[in-house]
Amino acid sequence: MIAVRVIVGVLAVAGVAAVIASMLRTVVVPRAVPARLARAAFLTVYWLLRVRLRVTGRSDYATRDRIFAVRAPLGLFAQLTIWGVLLWLLFAALFWSLIASTVSSPTISHALELSGSSMLTLGFDSPGGLSRQLVAFAAAGVGLTLLALVIAYLPALYGAFSRREEVVTKLTVRTGAPPSGPALLASSWELGRFDQLEEVWARCEDWFIEIGEAHTTFPNLSFFRSPRASNHWVLASEAVLDGAALLITACGVPRQSRSELCLRAGIHALISIADFLGIPHHPPGPGTEIILSEEKFNTAFSHLQSIGVPMHDDRESAWVAFRALRARYEPLLAALGRMTDAPRSDWSSWSEDTPRHTPPLLRPRRGSRDSAGSKATTRFGNSGGPPR
Repeated sequence: MIAVRVIVGVLAVAGVAAVIASMLRTVVVPRAVPARLARAAFLTVYWLLRVRLRVTGRSDYATRDRIFAVRAPLGLFAQLTIWGVLLWLLFAALFWSLIASTVSSPTISHALELSGSSMLTLGFDSPGGLSRQLVAFAAAGVGLTLLALVIAYLPALYGAFSRREEVVTKLTVRTGAPPSGPALLASSWELGRFDQLEEVWARCEDWFIEIGEAHTTFPNLSFFRSPRASNHWVLASEAVLDGAALLITACGVPRQSRSELCLRAGIHALISIADFLGIPHHPPGPGTEIILSEEKFNTAFSHLQSIGVPMHDDRESAWVAFRALRARYEPLLAALGRMTDAPRSDWSSWSEDTPRHTPPLLRPRRGSRDSAGSKATTRFGNSGGPPR
């Protein structure tokens, strides 16, 4: 029996260390470090909501948006609950290994009481002996640490969400819903602010940098839906990137370096999020086809031309250059848009037929990160740049 108690005690200490490591990976470490417990909790909530969606017998966007609106908050709550319950049970196992000589209901119940009293610092059950008191102090310290992390974690998470949604809403106000790249350029021209587009690219460059960091530091943030069903960060990202790509390749205006920097920042952010979520991707080759049809590009080109936007004379060359740019971010947006059930515009690259990617429990391979990352920082002229 002594050997069993020793084994249980060692396993309990190892389990507590593993849970604390998961907490630190998710909340404290300021970089993209996957945590299996957090992913397991989130995926469990996701599949339960999928079952609920099947039970309703409806699959329209309004129903999906209503059901999946609680996906990220419930996943976050499940994640915190699992941490707390596991720590409670593991400390109970450690107490049992110190106080019990047999496996029985009274000894297990006493161990659970000691664990709960110590973690919540209630003090209604005081353990005797130095070793048990040390475990009680450790349980109290871990319990208070978990509470402190939760208090600090939630405001940081919702602060990042608020900053993200501010730009999404501003973009919708400028372009209407749903936003798109052509609508961004057309509305800017009609409002007489085409010359001030640099301010849009500068703000969106900062926005992309922030979401690339925030959506990997706080993985649940990718699945928090906008307050309005027609808004979404993936859809907004597509509109900004398409607008910048159209300006670079199709509009006959002086070069705006901010649009190029914004495009680079957006591609870099999408690659970072895709790598963290285990979405497979690779740099596009020369002449890579895209989902967006040339017909839609020509329609947007003609509309911009008809309202007076200066456009290049060679439409075919503009299409080739635009296709080369869009090929670098379209597959990433398609995967993320489908994964997060984002609303769509006429230019969106995801649909009901797009394969749905599920983040793996284990750390994804990084085989494509270096090559994709280096590709994202090359000059636009190397990938079929704009006709000048």
